[in-house]
Amino acid sequence: FLMDAITGDQVEWMEYPGVSVKETSSSDEGILWPYNEGGFFTDASKHRYVEPEYPSQGNYGMYPGMVLTPFIAQVTHEGGVYFGAHDPEHNTRQVDFARTDAGIHLQVRLFPGAEKGSFSSGDETVLGCFEGDWHSAADIYRTYFDSHHEGFTRIEDNKLLPKWYFDPFVVLTYCVRGHHDMDEMSPNKLFPYVNALPVIEEFTEKTTAPVMALLMHWEGTAPWAPPYVWPPYGGEATLKEFVDRMHGIGGEVGVYCSGMGWTQKSNLVEYERSADFEEGHLEDYMCLAPDGSLPLSKICTGQRSGYDLCPSTDFTRNTLSEEMRKIRSVGVDYIQMMDQNHGGTPYMCYSHGHGHPAVPGKWESEAAKALYRQVLNENPGLVLGCESAAAEPFIPDLLFSDNRSGLNFNGGEPVPLYAYIYHEYITNFMGNNVCGDSFVNCRKTPEIFQYRLAYSFLAGDILTVVINDEGDILWAWGQRDFSEDYRPDREASLSFIRTLTGWRRAFPEFLQLGRALHPLEPGCGSSKIFTITGEVEVPDVQAASYEYGGRTMHFLVNWRNAESEVSSTILDGKEYLSAPEGPAVKCTGGSITLPPLSVVAILE
Repeated sequence: FLMDAITGDQVEWMEYPGVSVKETSSSDEGILWPYNEGGFFTDASKHRYVEPEYPSQGNYGMYPGMVLTPFIAQVTHEGGVYFGAHDPEHNTRQVDFARTDAGIHLQVRLFPGAEKGSFSSGDETVLGCFEGDWHSAADIYRTYFDSHHEGFTRIEDNKLLPKWYFDPFVVLTYCVRGHHDMDEMSPNKLFPYVNALPVIEEFTEKTTAPVMALLMHWEGTAPWAPPYVWPPYGGEATLKEFVDRMHGIGGEVGVYCSGMGWTQKSNLVEYERSADFEEGHLEDYMCLAPDGSLPLSKICTGQRSGYDLCPSTDFTRNTLSEEMRKIRSVGVDYIQMMDQNHGGTPYMCYSHGHGHPAVPGKWESEAAKALYRQVLNENPGLVLGCESAAAEPFIPDLLFSDNRSGLNFNGGEPVPLYAYIYHEYITNFMGNNVCGDSFVNCRKTPEIFQYRLAYSFLAGDILTVVINDEGDILWAWGQRDFSEDYRPDREASLSFIRTLTGWRRAFPEFLQLGRALHPLEPGCGSSKIFTITGEVEVPDVQAASYEYGGRTMHFLVNWRNAESEVSSTILDGKEYLSAPEGPAVKCTGGSITLPPLSVVAILE
C-alpha cells in the first residue's frame, strides 16, 4: 500500500489499512510487538493500550521510541499475520495493539509530519501471512532491512568504536547519593567516587572481567534534572581522579543523564531555574501542545518539574552538546545521554514557531540524529546511548544502550527480537531493570536474576549488575525493599557472570559479531516466572544460535540452580563443548545434561 493524500488541514496521523485478528488461547500463540527489544503477548487483555498524546509519559507504542522496529505480528498454529511498514525514511508511526469487540486490532498509524497540502509517502505498508514462530515474522522484516541498511555499519567494521566496546566487560551501576530515585540525596558510602574502587576490584576479580562503573545521582546540579548536569557532584577534580584510576585498572566510567528536558525545579534537592527560564524567554524552545499551550512534562515528575525541549531548536542542540563536551573533558567513556527518551526519540512538539511542521513526524528523528552526530564529531571516542535499545534510525549513533526487555513482563514475555534483527550492528547492555521488581515477584521467583543474565548473554548484551552502597546486588534500580533476604544470591550470581564472560571472551565472533539464526529448541523442563499479571512459563534451558564466517554455533544455558537435561533427535551425534577451552564431546542418545548455571555450545 502506498499513501497519497491532499488536504486543506494539518494532518496529525492517518491509519490505513485497519487490521483485526481473532484472539488466540494457546500459550505459544499471541502478538509479537517490537516494544523494549521485543515482547510476546499471549493474552491481549493484559496489555494496557496507551493513546499517544502530549505531554507524554513516554510509554506509548511509538516508532521510533519504545517501539524499536515498525511492524507487528500475530503468531498462530494455523499461520501468522504480519503487518508493518518497510520505510527507508523512518517515518514516525504508532505501532500497537488493542483488544476490541472485533478481536485484536493491530495498529500501524503514520504521523506524516506534513504541512497543509499534498503528502505522498514512498514507503510500503506490508500485510501478509507466514508460517512458524515469532522468528519467522522477524525474518520478513530482517529481509527488508538487509537490503535497506544504508548508513548502518556492522560493528566489526566500525573504526570509530573504542577498544573497550569489544572487550567482555561488566557494567556495574549504582548511585553515589541516596539509595533510590526519590530518596533524600545525602552522599552514600560510594562517594567520593574512589570509594567504589574496592567493590569494583572485587567484581573484576570474581568475574574475571573489567568493569564499567555507570554512575547515577552524580550531577552537581540535581539528580535527573536536565539539561544542566555540570559540574559533577563533589567537583570536577573528584570525578576526574576516579576516571583516571578506573582507566589505570583497565575499567571504564559511564554516566546517566536524563534526556531532552528542561528542569524548572528539582523535587529532590534545592535547585531551581525559573528565573533563567523567564529571563531567557526559554518557552520559545519548549515542546508545545496542539492548542499552543505549554503543559508541564510528565517525565520523572517525582524527581523534577519542568518541560520537554524541542529537538529542532538551536538552544536545545547547543545546550546539550555543550554539556556532553564537559562530561567528556574528564575522560568519561560512555554517556547515556537520552535516558528518559526511550529508544533515543524526542517527544512530540506542535509548535508553529520552531520552523518544523506543527505535527509530529520524521523531522523529530532527523533533528535528534543531527544532535547525536554533532556530539560524536566533537568528542572522538565517546559512545552514546539511551534508555531502552536505540530505535532503528538511531542505531548508528547510539551504539550502547540500557536494555529494558524485562518491562515486557508487564502483561507478556520478553523475546530477543531486537538482537535477532540487529545483532551484527550494535552491542547493548543488560540494563538496570528499573521497575523489574514491580513487574516480577522476586520473592516467588528467586532465580529471576539468573534468568535475566542468561537471557542477556544469549542476546549478545553486556551483563549488568545493580548494587547498593554496601556492594550487595539488587534486583532492580529503584527498588525500595532492602531486606537482607530480598536480593539475588551474590556469590552464585558472580560465579555465573564469570562463566558467561568466559564464553563471550572465547567466542566473540558469534556472541557479539554473529548473525542470529532460529535457535535450537530441544526439549527440557520449564519453570514459572511470577508476574503482576499472572505467570509466565519459560524453559529451564535457554537457547540462541549465531552464524559467522560460514560457521554456526548453538548455545544452551541452564539458568537454574538445579541440573537440567535437554533432549532431541537433532542432538544425537552432535559435538558440543561444556567449557570454552574444553574438548569437544559427541552427544549420544540425543540428550545432554547441563549442570546448574552452565553453558553448552554445539558446533556446526
